Amino acid sequence: MFYSQLIIQSDLSKMGEVDAFLEGIMLHFGIKEDFLGVLSLPLIECVKNGIVHGNKMDKNKTVAVDFQVKESKLSFTVTDEGQGFDYENFMKNCGETVGKNGLFVLNKLAEEVTFLKNGSQISYKIDVPFSINSPANRTAILQQKANKEEKIQVNLQYL
Repeated sequence: MFYSQLIIQSDLSKMGEVDAFLEGIMLHFGIKEDFLGVLSLPLIECVKNGIVHGNKMDKNKTVAVDFQVKESKLSFTVTDEGQGFDYENFMKNCGETVGKNGLFVLNKLAEEVTFLKNGSQISYKIDVPFSINSPANRTAILQQKANKEEKIQVNLQYL
């Protein structure tokens, strides 16, 4: 199993760190750029919702993104420090607010969407083609990424 985590401050200016985190994952697993939108749209929407609605833009709070490769699928979990929300009712009305609802995007692009911790944690899986690179390629890719993004550290671990 593969695991990686990113924790950011609840500040929309930190969204670039989410992009860099996802880029590192895509490079590491050889995911083609054709799938960037499929991966980034749900993740960005979940993180933004966590910052804006969950943590109410409180910069003293954080949003965590956990990533795993499990059962041949990419699995993401986004957790904020908010009180949660009535996700069951919200998801029933999801189709009515298509243009205003990031969770609608999540529901359409992801599989096995699960709300936990009263809605302050969202877990979902995405099925896109990927491969695990050789250790030499993995090290080279991470070094290139580290050179580009000095402030962003991507913790990659095999469990």
